[in-house]
Amino acid sequence: MSWDDYRLLLELRRHGSFLAAGARLGLSASTVMRRVGKLEEGLGRTLVHRTARGVRLEPEAEELARMAEQFEHALAARARDAAASPFAGSVRVSVSDGFAPHIAEAAIRARRAHPEIHVEIVTEQRYADLSTREADLGLRAVSPVGARTRADASPVLIEKPLGEVISGLFASRDYLKRHLPSRRLADADFSAHDFIVDESVGRRPCMSDWLLQRGAYRFPLRSNSVAARMHAARAGMGLVIGALGAVDEQRGLVRVRLETPGPSLDFRLVMHEELRKVPRVRAVASAITEVFDAYLESQRRGA
Repeated sequence: MSWDDYRLLLELRRHGSFLAAGARLGLSASTVMRRVGKLEEGLGRTLVHRTARGVRLEPEAEELARMAEQFEHALAARARDAAASPFAGSVRVSVSDGFAPHIAEAAIRARRAHPEIHVEIVTEQRYADLSTREADLGLRAVSPVGARTRADASPVLIEKPLGEVISGLFASRDYLKRHLPSRRLADADFSAHDFIVDESVGRRPCMSDWLLQRGAYRFPLRSNSVAARMHAARAGMGLVIGALGAVDEQRGLVRVRLETPGPSLDFRLVMHEELRKVPRVRAVASAITEVFDAYLESQRRGA
């Protein structure tokens, strides 16, 4: 197989159709189909299934596409490392949706000192694999149940502790007036209230599991978007978990007093060991640390 064959499978995996994959590769859909047929003929097995909804890759083809993706990430990482100036080039940061605005602030600060730095912020449910350089830096947390992220499993990664993020419950004044005038929630009363939660609640570890542990089960809205959850809470749809230091995020909401403290996460900055001495990565990492320190100060004032 040539690199073009690998890339063909990768684009089919990413886009799920001959037409979309062809558009990415500058080919017609019919050309993509012919090349897939020729590849299958040469290997003596079926790699791609045509369905009413597009295409589906066989497990062997999925593995070949993943290999291509890792190679693509490695090439992009090498290109970033080969910049002429020590600070010129891009730094790719993987972060959860809620902290993206803070990473944007770190990018602003890093570019003030070094305008040749370009920052890419990636927010996604599946964290980028830092060990294969899908991203240069990652903001990671220890989950509420103590599980460690995939990013921590590799010996080639190093991490810097940043601090503990403490959360609480928030609601609109209208919701509190109608359902919780005391503005205090006891552990025994969670089942009587509506909560706006992460869409993954009950399926994989997340902050909202803290609600399940206290009997919450009424979830009128689930979303992996922090902005969507806060918008719904401001509209009076229910109670929502929010980090105490995220002041802008919680405008228009009132903090609810709790019988027991809200959930907390220990955050750390993770990178590949090869990057610890790369100037532009160090500059962005330093700016993230600075912004996180300011966040923790805001948290202390809010606590």
